[in-house]
Amino acid sequence: MSTKVDLNNIMDITGAEAALIADHEGNLIESVNVEYDKNIAAMIQMAFTMNRDLSKDIGNGDLEQVFARSSDGFFVANKLQSNHIIMLLSKDNSKLGMLLKMLSTISK
Repeated sequence: MSTKVDLNNIMDITGAEAALIADHEGNLIESVNVEYDKNIAAMIQMAFTMNRDLSKDIGNGDLEQVFARSSDGFFVANKLQSNHIIMLLSKDNSKLGMLLKMLSTISK
């Protein structure tokens, strides 16, 4: 990855509780506070790929982000450059705006 992303700094700024970067093949690049991080990296890459294909099939253009909310929080996964995916997780729904703003900033 040509630009270094500081996951700890991102977590401090946004209040995210965990963060992960995977490559386009689902290999773990880096993680902070993610249990089973290699498995999560593979799963987020697969989810991103499936949603990217769905977005193209329904004519919605190129997928840039996947968002999922559950009863105990949410995660957001974003394209990071052309070959990586970054995922941020939080249990506090009020932090969504800050996470989205940060992802928009670092994904450009």
